[in-house]
Amino acid sequence: MSDPTETNPSDTAQIETAQPENDLAALRTALDLVDADLVDVVARRLSLVSQVGDLKSGASGSIRDAAREREVLDAAAAAARARGVSVHLVRRLFEELLHHSVTHQVARLAPSDGQLLRVSYQGAENAYSYLAAHKHVDDAGAVGEFVGCRTFREAAVLLTDGDVDLAVLPIENTTAGSINGVYDVLRTEDLTIVGEEVWKVDHCLAGPVDVPIESLTRVLSHPQALEQCSTFLATLPHCEAVAHVDTAAALEAVAAAGDPTVAAIGSTEAATALGLVVLRHGVSNQQENYTRFVVLATEPRAVDPRVPCKTSLILVTRHEQGALLRCLEVLAASGLSMTKLESRPRPSRPFEYMFFLDFEGSVDDPRVGAAIEELRMAALMVKVLGSYPSKTVVRS
Repeated sequence: MSDPTETNPSDTAQIETAQPENDLAALRTALDLVDADLVDVVARRLSLVSQVGDLKSGASGSIRDAAREREVLDAAAAAARARGVSVHLVRRLFEELLHHSVTHQVARLAPSDGQLLRVSYQGAENAYSYLAAHKHVDDAGAVGEFVGCRTFREAAVLLTDGDVDLAVLPIENTTAGSINGVYDVLRTEDLTIVGEEVWKVDHCLAGPVDVPIESLTRVLSHPQALEQCSTFLATLPHCEAVAHVDTAAALEAVAAAGDPTVAAIGSTEAATALGLVVLRHGVSNQQENYTRFVVLATEPRAVDPRVPCKTSLILVTRHEQGALLRCLEVLAASGLSMTKLESRPRPSRPFEYMFFLDFEGSVDDPRVGAAIEELRMAALMVKVLGSYPSKTVVRS
């Protein structure tokens, strides 16, 4: 028989959860303890991931194991259903954990040891490009010094002039499509893609004070953000959508003006940093809204052969029937999976086009090298933009 003076851990848990509903401070304290436990669990998981990476270090297989990732996600989803927790929420959490696990293992193959990286980006501090640049540097285990620029071209020129080590620029969004200005930079500048980042865009509406959104007269944001939130903005017929240089700068303008009738659309991180009140979360047309960024440098970077890679290139085909098809057949015959095909007009050549291609594989793979040589014979021009670790692997 147990000692009646002893406290059973399950009894303690019941006591903790039996706090009066109006005892907000006690409930928040309990939540803080749970949150601290979550961080501890993530840290323990990352330690195990490091051990897995160490075991893989002498092997020749790929760092990424798609079958294992599906197994982990399916198990997490099943556990969520059994506990009555949102499967969507749990899958998102585990997808982020898996993504970070792979990134962590890749970083351990080429440790930076706290290296200082100077990084240019377009926009103001806390813009999405700034957040993506921070993520890239943090994942690499480096220390960042970030330089905001007015335009994509300015960010690229800082890189070509040697004033920064990297430039991080957005190249496509799953809602608004391709960002043509960055394609123009890739076409004209002698730069190489050495990495990519994917950022989930979670637009919020924020203002200087808490007011009914029906009282707003203007909403500021970057043109693409306004487009991505057009459905929400249509519910405010008396509110004018005003284009601004970027999302973070729009939030800064709203914070500086302090006008309760003016709000901005941008990231929750930027709104919080500026002391703004979030009036509405999740105002995007599509909740699964992602922006892909490319990381640019002046020289290619070696990538461990175990790291899944992607190669990007520019292709100019002959102006004749079937020219593009012949080039695509080269990739197909080589067994290379194309992940993106984008056409852009050729400057000074009306109704002629160049194509931007992404496909899985690295130029260090002899199969990829042979395919590129075949493309050079089939096309007028091929410019390899770079081979780099892929962060947009689609899980089936």
